[in-house]
Amino acid sequence: MVTGWNERTLSGQRYPFVLVDALVVNVREDGRVRAVSALVATGVNEQGYREILGVRIGDSESERTWRDFFTWLKGRGLSGVDLVVSDHHGGLVNAVRVQFQGATWQRCQTHLSANLADATPKALQAEVHARLRPIFDAPDETTAPTLLAAFVVDYQMTAPTAVAT
Repeated sequence: MVTGWNERTLSGQRYPFVLVDALVVNVREDGRVRAVSALVATGVNEQGYREILGVRIGDSESERTWRDFFTWLKGRGLSGVDLVVSDHHGGLVNAVRVQFQGATWQRCQTHLSANLADATPKALQAEVHARLRPIFDAPDETTAPTLLAAFVVDYQMTAPTAVAT
């Protein structure tokens, strides 16, 4: 039943937004435990509904693994992709550029927030996090860069690595 669901056709439905990520899990294989990457794609269709498009196991998060994953999804009928959201893993970003030419790639806010927290001095983490949310939730294309510029000015001396992130 799971295989049938994971191999179902995606034809007849456009998915303008696709979110992808990998989860490293341990599996038992041939009497030993090893780490593998569970690649997951979630699509948002034109009606705004979210749907898990597919899950596959790969040996790593290499560009080749992601390319194969995207080829598999497209072979099942994935189409209409305008925006792909993911973490900033180099192999993944390159695979998106190759497999979804013309689509925009965007870094996932959750991953960016975590990367920013890691780059922020502990004493400033709560304050920086509170300043980040309004940037993400800005109501228009003018407000976001204004808030970002203020963030950069306020933290360039006290949290330069966070600002660079």
